[in-house]
Amino acid sequence: MKCQKCATEITADESMEVHGQIVCEDCCIDLMAKPKTCDPWAVHSAKNLSATNVMTERQSLIVAYLKKKGPTPADQLVQDLALSMDEFEREMAPLRHMEKLRAQLQDGRKVICLW
Repeated sequence: MKCQKCATEITADESMEVHGQIVCEDCCIDLMAKPKTCDPWAVHSAKNLSATNVMTERQSLIVAYLKKKGPTPADQLVQDLALSMDEFEREMAPLRHMEKLRAQLQDGRKVICLW
């Protein structure tokens, strides 16, 4: 059988049902524990624990990309950095909490930009 989200081969005992889909463990975690970009408590914690706000290598790449290219639609950023949208969303949430990145409308289109 195949995971209905990522198409990885899985056995029946490895499969899980989430929101009506049969998925592998990794996809189950992605579906159940999506990080939230708008989380006031996380923003408060990030501001007050700023000494611990060390960016990962991937987060640093995203920030450097936006410094060079400027505001960019998420789908273009994902394509240029060879990330999946799930990977980008996992990185975007902490960057938003640290007030490094944000999303805004530009010419009627949502773009990701530096804070």
